[in-house]
Amino acid sequence: MALTFDHEAFIIDSDASITDLPAFHAELRDWEDSEVGVVHPATHIWKALDLGGGAFMYQADAANSWKLRFPNPGNYEINGNLNFPIVPVAGVYVERKTSAAYVTTAIGGSGPSANDIAAALLAMLQATTIPVDAQKMNGADIIGNGSEADPWRGVGVSP
Repeated sequence: MALTFDHEAFIIDSDASITDLPAFHAELRDWEDSEVGVVHPATHIWKALDLGGGAFMYQADAANSWKLRFPNPGNYEINGNLNFPIVPVAGVYVERKTSAAYVTTAIGGSGPSANDIAAALLAMLQATTIPVDAQKMNGADIIGNGSEADPWRGVGVSP
């Protein structure tokens, strides 16, 4: 994906689909840090919500009137939460696939696997303390038999 910037019209042209939102964000930031881009308003606001277990939900929102355009006719796809107005161009069709789930990216690694996320969730749940009233079960008193084998002996329950 190659991006070009029309800083007078506040239009970002993309020659390809945007399927990796963190990579798109990195390209925008690279331009903003360049000699040309540094004197112009920021292109977007970046959000990365930490879902835990190494997973993130990413979102990029247009800022300062910037718009996105696909200048060449064809079919394009946007994967992820990319909130940019799209400049209409004849023969250009854009399909947006937004998500409430995490995304993996080629930037900085491949992200967690489903097994890693499940293991992290299970460990978090197992570390959670659930208060229990050991003298009652389903609202009824627990009555022990008074023998040495009685696991409730000496904990203040009725014999």
